[in-house]
Amino acid sequence: MTPRWTGGVAALALALAACKADDTVKQTVKDVLSLKTGTVSDLKSRRGLGPFREYPVPPAEMLDLVAEAISTKVVAVFPDPRAGEVVAKERVGKDRYDDWYAPDWVSAVAVYVHPVIGAPDRSKVEIHWTNRGRFHRGSIDWANELPPLLDAAVAKRGTGRTRPL
Repeated sequence: MTPRWTGGVAALALALAACKADDTVKQTVKDVLSLKTGTVSDLKSRRGLGPFREYPVPPAEMLDLVAEAISTKVVAVFPDPRAGEVVAKERVGKDRYDDWYAPDWVSAVAVYVHPVIGAPDRSKVEIHWTNRGRFHRGSIDWANELPPLLDAAVAKRGTGRTRPL
């Protein structure tokens, strides 16, 4: 038995598809109907909350290492040196290899690189990730897959071991 409201939702979706609503309204309705919840803004609001990992790499260089490590997983990688962050999006389907920011995604990660006060040759890194929603889940387990990639990139650089905080 289907819930009563599904008929109303279907009717609303058809009505909006038929009307000349702008693209933003159509996308918002599509997101609501498909229960999309995760956003990159949510990830950015977690900045500074940790957990942190400390690396023996200067922040600017660490940002490059983060972008390179993430690019082994996805194509859509967006480093922002001024903000000290790298945002990446996992996509599926025809947009899987699109490196533009706008196409739809199923999971995203935001990695923040912070300087260590009094130690210009060290960085603190924090990783936050999300799935797009209940029915839009990515296949990458960012929390478990990204730290070993970063550790390997730092080790390859030859600077020694990392130290979780």
